[in-house]
Amino acid sequence: MKSLIILSLYIILGTVSADNVSGNSANSVVYICTGPKAETYHKSKGCRGLNRCSGSIRAISLSKAKEMGRRPCKICY
Repeated sequence: MKSLIILSLYIILGTVSADNVSGNSANSVVYICTGPKAETYHKSKGCRGLNRCSGSIRAISLSKAKEMGRRPCKICY
C-alpha cells in the first residue's frame, strides 16, 4: 500500500512538472503594442515598457510574437 501511494505521488509530480515546462513554451501569453515602432513582447500588460505604446496593447501567444520578429522586453525579461 505504501509503495502504491509513493508511485502515485511520483506520477502526479511528474505530470505537474511537465505542465510547468510546457507553460514556459510557445503557448504562453505575452503582450505586444500594435504601434508602428513596437518591436518587443512583454510578460505582463502592466510592464513599464508598454507605457508609451502609441497603438493598442494585445495579448498573443509567445510563438506568434516570435513569428512576427518581436524580441523580449529588456525590462520585464
